[in-house]
Amino acid sequence: MTRLPTWQDWLQSAKLCERSMKFFEKPRIAAIKTLSIRIAQDNVLGHLRKAYHNLDLANKVFAMHEGEAAFRYERENYFDWVITICYYAMYQASLSSLAAVRKEGETHAATVCALIYYYVHKRKRLGEEYLIYLDIIGALARQDVQKLVEKKGEREKASYDTSFITQKGLAERALTDAREFVARIREILEEGMGREFLSEV
Repeated sequence: MTRLPTWQDWLQSAKLCERSMKFFEKPRIAAIKTLSIRIAQDNVLGHLRKAYHNLDLANKVFAMHEGEAAFRYERENYFDWVITICYYAMYQASLSSLAAVRKEGETHAATVCALIYYYVHKRKRLGEEYLIYLDIIGALARQDVQKLVEKKGEREKASYDTSFITQKGLAERALTDAREFVARIREILEEGMGREFLSEV
């Protein structure tokens, strides 16, 4: 039995990443879809708005702990939700960046594979057929992809592990990572699509 590739495998091998992309794009799999220009433009803005919406909520939930939040149990907190919401902010930003190359990821793995393919391996070789008004496309740094993957693991642990008590420091780190990730995606999109296109977000 062969092992499924990981995001680290995709980072190390452009060919493996491309093969995985082709697999995810197969009609029977359909984990990565190609979007029309109009839908892609709407998705760039819609997913970026949702990323900021999620970040705003994560900040509000985190701030509840600075005030007089009432909890049902002693030592209870909502830091697990901060991590969960931060992951989804980063995921929405990822979907926005994929829409900029007219793609849509249907699963976490497909989305990460496509991010690596288009923004790490193809960053300087994107053909016009994949672009919506993109003259120049920035690159997602390897650490940005790593942050998204790490947040997924933290989100799963915070959401499902009943023995895991989320500490304030983890929630603070999640907020910092999510803010930086969303800002980086926005920077890349502004570089390629122009600030005016994103002015509503």
